[in-house]
Amino acid sequence: MGKVKDSEKTKEQLINELSEFRQQVFELKKLEIKRKKVEKALRESEKKYRELVQNTNSIVLRMDIKGRITFFNKFAQKFFGYTEDEILGKNVVGTIVPEIDSSHSYLRAMIKDIIKDPERYSVNENENIRQNGERVWLAWTNKGVFDKDGHISEILCIGNDITERKRNEKLQRVLYNISKAANSPISLNQFYPLIHQELSNVLDTTNFYIALVDEKEDKIFFPYNIDNSKPIHLPRTIDHNSLVAEVIRIGKPIFVNQEMIKGEKFMLKFKEWFGTLRKVWLGVPLKAEDKTIGAMVVQSYTNPELYSEKDIQLLEFVSSQVATAIQRKHTEEKLKFLSFHDALTGLYNRAYFEEELKRLNTPRYYPLSIISIDVNGLKVVNDTFGHDQGDKLLQHLASLLASISRKGDIIARVGGDEFAILLPSTSSQATLDICERIRKVCLEDDIKPAYLRVNLALGYITQEGEYKDIKILLKEADKKMYQDKLFSTKSREKHLLDSFQLVLAERDPHTEDHAQRLQWLALSLGKKVGLSEYQLNNLRLLALLHDIGKIGIPDSILFKTSSLAPSEWKKMKEHSRIGYRMAKQIPYFAPIAQEILHHHEHWDGKGYPDGLKGEKIPLLSRIISIVDAYDVMQSRRPYKGKITKVKALKEIKKYAGTQFDPQLVEIFLKIVKT
Repeated sequence: MGKVKDSEKTKEQLINELSEFRQQVFELKKLEIKRKKVEKALRESEKKYRELVQNTNSIVLRMDIKGRITFFNKFAQKFFGYTEDEILGKNVVGTIVPEIDSSHSYLRAMIKDIIKDPERYSVNENENIRQNGERVWLAWTNKGVFDKDGHISEILCIGNDITERKRNEKLQRVLYNISKAANSPISLNQFYPLIHQELSNVLDTTNFYIALVDEKEDKIFFPYNIDNSKPIHLPRTIDHNSLVAEVIRIGKPIFVNQEMIKGEKFMLKFKEWFGTLRKVWLGVPLKAEDKTIGAMVVQSYTNPELYSEKDIQLLEFVSSQVATAIQRKHTEEKLKFLSFHDALTGLYNRAYFEEELKRLNTPRYYPLSIISIDVNGLKVVNDTFGHDQGDKLLQHLASLLASISRKGDIIARVGGDEFAILLPSTSSQATLDICERIRKVCLEDDIKPAYLRVNLALGYITQEGEYKDIKILLKEADKKMYQDKLFSTKSREKHLLDSFQLVLAERDPHTEDHAQRLQWLALSLGKKVGLSEYQLNNLRLLALLHDIGKIGIPDSILFKTSSLAPSEWKKMKEHSRIGYRMAKQIPYFAPIAQEILHHHEHWDGKGYPDGLKGEKIPLLSRIISIVDAYDVMQSRRPYKGKITKVKALKEIKKYAGTQFDPQLVEIFLKIVKT
């Protein structure tokens, strides 16, 4: 019995064990199903992850601990220009990372540091290189991938293009540096190379130049030019047939290469100028306050694709800052120039002259000489012909002095009509020779009109150390100049007289011969009526200058061939007052000023300008009135023909007692008849 029970128990146990086994198999199957589901989900997840990584707009790559690329997503392939087969297994350095970047950083060492400690370099930025050689900047996020033993097996790197940002940052630095330089004390000649250097950070400037407009000369000049093929650019007119002139004319950028010059109609006129040597040319206008002041140009003789449309925008953006900076520097230099120079003549001013005199008044520069110069007759020219003509006289003298000056001489305008020349290391004899050269160049000057011919007084002093006070030194030079002025008064006034005669002759060709004939007639009559030598000299002068006021009468009236209108006649009659004012301003001519004023008065009081009558009219005016009328009647003028001597004498006799002094007419008729 016992054996049967044991057998039955065993069977029961077997059933239980079988049941448990079935349960375990069931559980295993459930686990297998679950595992398969997990694996499937994992595969799907991994597929989705891979699709996400492959299709993301970021660069995703993995590299092993030796820097070899093990994964390179599609975006990375497209971005860098490599296929998967071309890049996998290649080291990042030498393919997508240059050995040395543009700033000369050693990137191979940086990659080793990232592999060694990705946590430290979890974020970094560096320059990369595409398959075509183009340099780009990327911002990288790096993360280590660990194996089962906890060691780094790979580095996962995700990169985004920051080239534009870096370019803008670099551009901002360029603009900042240009602005900083513009506010520094450097000169324009120092400023141009700095612009070139800064621009080279954002653009190829191997061949670069700046062109500016000279408004006074209406020309384009080139203050800065670095060019491999054309080291010198000669000045040219604004309407010159060149691209740089066209940029300035239209105030817009021009970008052109060999292909474009052939294809675009508006470019055909520049084809010859462009030539075959240039491959690409890019120029932008320099504008300051909406005004084109010049152009900035880059070009290449080797690479037709060196510049693109983007570069136009970049260069235009920079050009506005450059133009403003150039304008500012130009204004600064102009102000600096004016602080040491005379605005009218361009010579040094008194302040600079005195500072230089202090500096040079040392034994090192002895003998130190000073020439003091005073312009004779400037006030006369100003009052007679206008201040603009007086300015021209001063400018002309400045050019004459500059033409005979030596290197190291300091020429200055120290007053209205006063000039001075500082001559370091110049002996007394050498200074005298320079004074004679100045006199000679003024004497031989044939500028027209004649009143611009310079007449001056000179004085000089040579310092050997005896004058410690520069004020005394200057006074001594002035003293000698005024002495020269005193002794040359007569010749100076003769020079003025000749100048006026020439001006009158230039206005009216009849004037010169008429004045000479009048002298003979007037002096003959003057001697007959018993004039003194002094009066005769004045009469001679009056004969020459009685019509000097006609300088101020318009040609349209002076040379009119028909009768004058009432308004024109009124204007013509002003010439006697004009002549009076002119003569009053000149000491040598002042004694005949009243006679000039009244030489058209009539004996009966019906003349002009004041209607004087009889002997209230100055005697010399009465004499000139007769001889002038007599000579004019026998001369051809634009408004009349000439008459015979007999008819002229009849007319003089006819108007005796009305227009002319009857006693003087009687004497005059006897002189002329005999």
